[in-house]
Amino acid sequence: MRTVMVIPVYYSRSKKDGHAEGDAVYDHPTPIDEDGTLKRTLESIKILNNQDFQLALIVSPTSEDLTSLAKEKVRKILEEVKLDVQTFVLTPDELNQIKELAMKNNTKQEIIDIMNIKGYANVRNMCIYAAYILGAEVAVLIDDDELFEKENFMDLATEFIGGRLYGKTIDGIAGYYLNKYGNYYDDVDIEPWMTYWDRFGYKGKAFDKIIGQQPRIKLTPFAFGGAMVIHRNLFKTVPFDPNITRGEDIDYLINAKMFGFHFFLDRELSIKHLPPKKTHPVWKRFREDIYRFLYEKAKIDSQVETPNMNMVTAKDFDPYPGNFLTHELEDMIFKANIMLAMDYFSSGDVEAAKETMNNIYLSKYDAKPKFNVFQEFQRLQKDWKGLLAFTKKYMVDIREIINEAELGYVKKYEKQVFVKSMPREEIELLLKSMDFFNALEGRDVETLSAIAKIRSYPEGAYVGKSGEKVRTMRIVSNGSVRIVKEDNDGDQVELAHLKEGEYFGETMDKTFMSYVDIIAYEDSELIEIDHDELLSLVDSNPILGMRIFKMLNAKLSLKLKKLNEKYTDLTGRGQSIY
Repeated sequence: MRTVMVIPVYYSRSKKDGHAEGDAVYDHPTPIDEDGTLKRTLESIKILNNQDFQLALIVSPTSEDLTSLAKEKVRKILEEVKLDVQTFVLTPDELNQIKELAMKNNTKQEIIDIMNIKGYANVRNMCIYAAYILGAEVAVLIDDDELFEKENFMDLATEFIGGRLYGKTIDGIAGYYLNKYGNYYDDVDIEPWMTYWDRFGYKGKAFDKIIGQQPRIKLTPFAFGGAMVIHRNLFKTVPFDPNITRGEDIDYLINAKMFGFHFFLDRELSIKHLPPKKTHPVWKRFREDIYRFLYEKAKIDSQVETPNMNMVTAKDFDPYPGNFLTHELEDMIFKANIMLAMDYFSSGDVEAAKETMNNIYLSKYDAKPKFNVFQEFQRLQKDWKGLLAFTKKYMVDIREIINEAELGYVKKYEKQVFVKSMPREEIELLLKSMDFFNALEGRDVETLSAIAKIRSYPEGAYVGKSGEKVRTMRIVSNGSVRIVKEDNDGDQVELAHLKEGEYFGETMDKTFMSYVDIIAYEDSELIEIDHDELLSLVDSNPILGMRIFKMLNAKLSLKLKKLNEKYTDLTGRGQSIY
């Protein structure tokens, strides 16, 4: 199961320069002149006993003019850590190259706008977008202020994803955070003003119910963005909502549920969370919560019956965040802000008290969305599908951009597809050693070796794409490839996983069009015989041609029957796929 771990990294101007107008606002970005927490997170990856994944770092500077400095910062950290994991670094520079490609090909502006690396939800979208580009079946989202403590974390993360439980598909797995004390509660002190805003109390109840009790796997009303496992079928369909400024992780769970996907929490999947101390005042953090919950409530309230979507309610997410999505929300906001303002007044902080009272005003006249949130998310979801369709169409070009951003220091393979230099005698010996050519005589194989090529494909490279004419016969000599097809719902169906000695592209019909994608599952070498060269050989040696075509027709007939039967079994559709 191809897995990509994705870690967003946030950088700000130096402490001396501070925040500038127009800069993105994050909780605790790393000043560009400081080390931050990324290095310790990457170092902790070394304890994982399963490192069969790719790593993507999504670099989000608070201002694009910091991009070069941020990329260099990450490069130096990677050089120091020296992970044995293929690593890609996606910054605004790479994203701008993909945007330029989209503009040249007349892609809708709304689709281009999704490629945004500023703001939490946008960054999360670029996390799953990077996973899509890299061909992931599973995206594992981690944050840069966390530490792996479980050696089997990646095995746990992928153990259930994509399966079924209680009659439901397991589309997402939520892990959870352990604080510095080793427990799963928020590291906060409960204060009197929280009487009417008992967010941490309700979170505690939810955590005790979902994390603290058996069984190990259960449906969950909450999720954490830094411990989230998402199956390809889900992230191909549902994006994060950029219109929410905080709480994008739980909002994603709400979005997923609307589209019929399911999140389960795994009690075993924990990670240590050690964030820097928060510097924003309480009134400001409260204001962010006000905007967040009013937005999510508006999304639920504005739902209408829609084909292929489910109506959800606040109760579906009890006890948290459901208790903050009901009709009582505005009353809770009013009472809690009055109490917090009184606390500020009693301590002599008049300005903070004014800002707290302003929260009440903003909750009435600014925080409530001025647009139909549900309809806007439906539009976004369609544009997200459009982005992935554009990406699939121009995947070769986009992978070249991403490959240039590979900054890992242990290279597992050459990045480019290339013809391997091999003497004809070695090619002949290779062909004779393969069962595929057993039906031919030795001299026939010797003749074929003159036109056969050995081509190497790196993991994830496209060997063939849907919509292309089939012009080459290929036999897997080393590694393996996947044959996949998207069904009418846009879900990827794996039809075959071809290993050493298996083959494809043997039809000699020049008009034959492939209806599948063929992707290198791992570093692979394929024996390739061009159809035109084979036909020229047949013209010069008809007897050899008869033997070859007899062999190929028998193999093709059998394989077509098997693949079509499998596609019909998986999808219930009888369409020919190859």
